[in-house]
Amino acid sequence: MQLTVNKWGNSSAIRLPKQLVQQLQLHTNDILDYEVSGNKIILKKATTVPELTVDDLFKDYHGEPVSVTPFIFESVGHEQW
Repeated sequence: MQLTVNKWGNSSAIRLPKQLVQQLQLHTNDILDYEVSGNKIILKKATTVPELTVDDLFKDYHGEPVSVTPFIFESVGHEQW
């Protein structure tokens, strides 16, 4: 199957046929990872890493309780705490 590279604003784009989208179970706004191998582009559905909370991180901790007040840092960029 062939796809055509089209202009999209200042970028180039390809459109994925409906059958391919359904086969790969893709949805609007899904994020894809890509890899270039020679003259091939390999697209993969991006794996998402769930955001962890402090409760999640320590849910199985059965040691001594911590009695120290944690130091809270201010975000200076796009950190996710």
